[in-house]
Amino acid sequence: MNPFAPASRGLTSFTAFVFVFLFPQAVRAQDADEGELIDLNARLFHAQIVERDATLMAEVALSQFHVLAPGGLIEDKEQAMAGVNSWDVTAIEISGEQVIREGPVAVVMGRIDIDGTMSPVGRLAPLKFMGVFVRTEGEWRFLSRSLTPCVDMLVRMGRC
Repeated sequence: MNPFAPASRGLTSFTAFVFVFLFPQAVRAQDADEGELIDLNARLFHAQIVERDATLMAEVALSQFHVLAPGGLIEDKEQAMAGVNSWDVTAIEISGEQVIREGPVAVVMGRIDIDGTMSPVGRLAPLKFMGVFVRTEGEWRFLSRSLTPCVDMLVRMGRC
């Protein structure tokens, strides 16, 4: 071993192949978790924004949950749950979801388009979102959400 050789960064394709070949159940479990997280994230958005129902949020969000809402307002769990009444929305469209995992922590990112309004803000531009989930006692729990409006120019360029 050469102590002056640069450290290897990331997996080589051979190492990844060996891992997938020897531990396929780990890969399937990761894929299943990603699907579960994307589904949970979508159900939370739909319940809160379209149905104006905070029941799922109450069940899944941890007590220390916080959201960074559009415009920069930071709300705790109780404030976010009360905020469901500010929506008047007929439909949402979620796209471009990505999941990043590290141990029991997962981040779900993507874009949400909202057909409707939020009082007192009005109609919102498309939003990019991040949801942070933590796996505790075998269940995914909701820790944090961030919503950022897309800038018109980036929307027109297809970058947001």
